[in-house]
Amino acid sequence: MYEHILVAVDLSPRACNALKHAVKIAHLFNSKITLINVHEEFLDKTEMIMSRISLGNLQETFKDISIKAKNEIRHLIENLDGEDLDTDIILKEGRAPKVIIDFSNMISPDLIIMGSNGKDSLSDYILGTTTSCVVDNSKYPVLVVPDMQ
Repeated sequence: MYEHILVAVDLSPRACNALKHAVKIAHLFNSKITLINVHEEFLDKTEMIMSRISLGNLQETFKDISIKAKNEIRHLIENLDGEDLDTDIILKEGRAPKVIIDFSNMISPDLIIMGSNGKDSLSDYILGTTTSCVVDNSKYPVLVVPDMQ
């Protein structure tokens, strides 16, 4: 039923809870899991030049952040007994809702799984949360796992 599951992971407790459910579903259906971790803090080269930031130093910092994020995601999967699953870890830069939607359109998952803890701030009410934007704009089913904290 679910051959390919896309999981948006920002390493927050709610995303880790969503990943836990994704691992369970993947075990049930022998699914492949693609985990996407989006970094909005990464600047593209044009933004770096406009900000007069040293490209070399900043790219090294981004590389370190990326390696750390991948290692943390791998560790989470191992802790959830998911090391036997077929998994890909994808790191992207940009606005999370758009990147998740664009990437899902590229890979055509059977299911997208995301965590949510509701609207915490004024900007969430005005702009919407990442999860609500994905739910509103996805062509694919989205399972929203509420934060149980």
